[in-house]
Amino acid sequence: MAQILKFPSKKIEPVTVRNGGKHRISVEVLDDVRPRRTRWRVQFEVQEAAGCAALKGFTDRAVAQGYRHRFEVSSTRAVRRFVAETSGLVAAGRVAIWIDGLRVRPQVARSA
Repeated sequence: MAQILKFPSKKIEPVTVRNGGKHRISVEVLDDVRPRRTRWRVQFEVQEAAGCAALKGFTDRAVAQGYRHRFEVSSTRAVRRFVAETSGLVAAGRVAIWIDGLRVRPQVARSA
């Protein structure tokens, strides 16, 4: 059974994630202007979601080479919190996030 994660900020579309533990998250920094600052902001959220061991290999040099950082999160709650905290970066196009192979997409701005 899957769980649909909806976010109150309306910056990103709802994401369908399976229930249970061991979710695989991939993060790629797309920011060309300030990649170090963006990596630092994402690094803090990775540490909050999965601990310090999940940061291994997520360096400025790796980001500059286009490295997609992968780590595991132990619960659906931690995935929801991670995506909620990084939703601003996803909406701005500075970061691309995949959860269990599904990409987190920004909400399309609609005008009346």
